[in-house]
Formats: sequence, structure tokens, C-alpha cells
Amino acid sequence: MSRKHGGLLNGKKAIVTGATSGIGYATAYLFAINGAEVIATGRNEDKGMDLVSSINKSGRKAYFIKADLTKRDDLDLLVEEAIKKLGRIDILVNNAGVEILKDIDETELDEFTSLYKVNLFAPFYLMKKVIPHMRENNGGVIINVASTAGLSPYPGGGAYCSSKAALISLSKVAALENSKYGIRVVAFAPGLVQTRMFFEGVPEDKREEYVRETAKKVPLGRIALPEDIAEILVFLASDKAWYITGSIVVADGGLITGRRESGNVPPEGKK
Repeated sequence: MSRKHGGLLNGKKAIVTGATSGIGYATAYLFAINGAEVIATGRNEDKGMDLVSSINKSGRKAYFIKADLTKRDDLDLLVEEAIKKLGRIDILVNNAGVEILKDIDETELDEFTSLYKVNLFAPFYLMKKVIPHMRENNGGVIINVASTAGLSPYPGGGAYCSSKAALISLSKVAALENSKYGIRVVAFAPGLVQTRMFFEGVPEDKREEYVRETAKKVPLGRIALPEDIAEILVFLASDKAWYITGSIVVADGGLITGRRESGNVPPEGKK
């Protein structure tokens, strides 16, 4: 991953969830390159250790804590270990997310609940655990990675779109409750990004064509890479963005501007 070194986050202490792939991996790496000491968390220990090794080789500092965000004990341990290793938490990025693509009448309650545990319940609980700590330290930044799907829903996205819409609303409430403590809370809504989720169901030999054809739906004519999104998150987590809280920050190349659907899902809700 070749991105220039910077210092926008010098001295900051951060947790990034879903850090073993895609946006989370790129964000944890660029946070560290920009001066933050990072706790990367996810379920894939091999990927997590690869990330930490890469960061440490660059001269920065990071730790990996394996955690299943559907388990309350893992969430408790994550926060406890993060404070123990870092001393404090300045930044929390709730990035981990899962998607299912089924019509509402085809979606099982267990599937719906399982998705909500990752996409909404875990961010809620981590905020609940981290906010008192941030209040004691007179400030902090929480970025909840939602999606344009929470603003511009599509057929087949009942579980995913509603979870992201709820996360956006939860972020606004958290911002209102905590601004007086110097804590900023931002809902970040990326559009199409070349992640595992974006390519799900697309054969390996069809991916280049899929990117090329899907990019035609984006006004800027490109599908973002995880690193492109991570650059924005670095800014939002930095003191440069001090006046941004309670906002929905959209980064989608103009995709949902004036459009009804999010673009990567056909009208019938299947790839």
C-alpha cells in the first residue's frame, strides 16, 4: 500500500473495526502512517497480523485484537485491551459491516438479526463503552461508517439499507448528546468501493468488466479504492475537521445525487 506519510493524526490513539480487509484495512494503515497509534480489530487473525506487521515495519505502531463483534464479551475485552495498550482512545471508527441481498419476504429473522448485530448493535455498544472514556478525556472523534444505501435504498436491501439508515440516525443522536463534551460524531456514507462486498457474486474473470461497466453509472466515472476512502477518513478523524459533527458525509462520486438507487444493484435486487 503506497500512500505518502503524513502527520494529521500525530499522537492520536485509535480503534478501527473491520480492519482485516477493504476500507478498514486501508484506514488502519493510513491512520498509522499519519501518526496515530492504532488498534486494528477483526476476526481474521492472519490478515490482522499482516496489517500490524506492515505498519510496524513502517516505523509506526499498531496492535491487532481479534474480536467477534456479535459477542458482547469480545466488545468489552476490545475496549479494555485498547485502553490498556494505548492509554486512552481518541478515535473510534465503527467500520465493520456485512450485507445480505434478499427481498424482505425471503429474509429469515435470524439473518436480519445477525446483520444488525454487526452493522448497528456493535457500533452502538462500542460507543456506549467508549463515550464515557472520551468524556473523561475531554474529547474524541467517532466515525460510523454507514453507506449511501442508508440514504438511497434499493430492492433486496431491506436488512442492509435499514441498518445503515439506523446507524446514520444513531450517529446524529450521539453527536447531539456529546458535542458539549468535545466529542464529534460523524456518519460517513461511502458509495461504490472496490471491496470484497462490492465483488460478491462476481466471478474473478469478470471483475474488470464489472468495474468498468458499473463505473459508467458514477458521475465521476470511477469506482473508489479502499485507500481513496481511507484518505477521507483520515481527514474526518483529524483536528482539521473540528467543525464537522452530526453530519452525513457522503463520498460516492456523485452517484446518488438525484438518483433513486445506489447503483451497484440492478432493479430486481440481484447481481
